[in-house]
Amino acid sequence: MAFKSLLEWWQQAGVDILTQDIPQNWFSKNHPENSLFKPSDNKNIRENNFSKNNLLNFKKNEEILSAPSLIKNIPQNISSFQLWLQNIFGEKCLFSEVKISPKLMVLSESPEAEDMAQGQLFSGKAGRLLHAMLDTLCIKKQDIYFATMSPIVEHIDYVKISSYAAGNSLTSHDYTLIAAQHISLIKPRYLHLLGDAPNRALLQMNTMDARKKIHAITVNNDNIDAFALLHPKMLLETPPLKAIAWKDLRVLKGKIDEKTTADE
Repeated sequence: MAFKSLLEWWQQAGVDILTQDIPQNWFSKNHPENSLFKPSDNKNIRENNFSKNNLLNFKKNEEILSAPSLIKNIPQNISSFQLWLQNIFGEKCLFSEVKISPKLMVLSESPEAEDMAQGQLFSGKAGRLLHAMLDTLCIKKQDIYFATMSPIVEHIDYVKISSYAAGNSLTSHDYTLIAAQHISLIKPRYLHLLGDAPNRALLQMNTMDARKKIHAITVNNDNIDAFALLHPKMLLETPPLKAIAWKDLRVLKGKIDEKTTADE
């Protein structure tokens, strides 16, 4: 099943033929990586300023607590939280079916325009690729919760940390606090961070710097294993990155299998 899923998302990524004459063992841990991107040299991005040991506690972060009053009274249950978001954004918001304490929560920046049209997150071509990728983890679909930092289509700029998202008065700090509360209410065991926005929000690193390892984070006293992955849109736009994404998925699957065995 996992191998079949791998072939399916490999084809969806746009690469279904060999592109090198040298045989490749994609399952080898020693397989070389030829990244098209270099890690950021920006020290402010690379360092995790929440804590030296990579444990994040949003309740104790003074920078987050100093955010505008608009976000200070976030509801403490998921239904009220979604209504609260609808009041803030003042337009149609897109949410997934609520699943409390799922094995995996997938967090992206925002819905795609196609998602809004279909009324479902990750429903377009990138979404289909994502689902095929997740199938390789052998996690039941009912144990996966899909979410976005913003419930509407928009771009959240974490490079200019004080910048405002287009169309509203929320800063990137606000989105970080909203994401933290969302995670806290859902209480996932594993957190899958898709693309730069959620990685910058929760790990203060871009995806390329954060990938290939498990990050132990604490969100409102809940310990969660977070993992960065290239967004499927990037894989569709740059198919050679598929090798990196597959290697990252293998690391995550190994960690999940290891913990599952330990719990048995």
